[in-house]
Amino acid sequence: AKKFALMPQEEQVRVLADFEEPEKFQLPEHEPSKPDRRAQRVGAMAAEAPSRKMEVRDRSVAVGLSSTKEEAKRYLSHQYTDPAGEMICQACRKPLPFKLDNGISYFESIEFLELKKHHHQNYLALCPNHAAMFRHANGSRDRLKDMVIQAHANEIDEIELILARRPTQVYFTKTHLFDLWVLIQVELGEGES
Repeated sequence: AKKFALMPQEEQVRVLADFEEPEKFQLPEHEPSKPDRRAQRVGAMAAEAPSRKMEVRDRSVAVGLSSTKEEAKRYLSHQYTDPAGEMICQACRKPLPFKLDNGISYFESIEFLELKKHHHQNYLALCPNHAAMFRHANGSRDRLKDMVIQAHANEIDEIELILARRPTQVYFTKTHLFDLWVLIQVELGEGES
């Protein structure tokens, strides 16, 4: 509310308009022009499609990662649940989009920094969209450690990442940011030995 009040009036009007009436998109419509011919073609392709087969393959699995991720979920749930009991996405800063059948908010715990060891504090709590953006369209990946160090030094509670080619402010509780800073310091200290 404070940020909204500080906005110029024309920006307030735009934000309210967006909130009250979200953009309406025309849904794409496609109808086969010759249904019989299309049915023949799709049917022929379906008959020739490869069968679903399963085979057992060896793969590498990170040892101890599942217990770290479970602890990360508890840690993040504690860090990013507001006093009313709503958990937020660190990027949207909005309540997570849905709850599971057990009533717990669904979020993805995404490993944040590339560190030598697994740490439950090294995860972000993101909604499915921002989790996908962080994994697949992260333009800030190479600078994350430096960003954490700078944010800690300047006592800032957010870091601006480029996700899907857009600046995105990712919020951190002071505890979470401090913990990440400590993890970086420990790793730097181990690298010097």
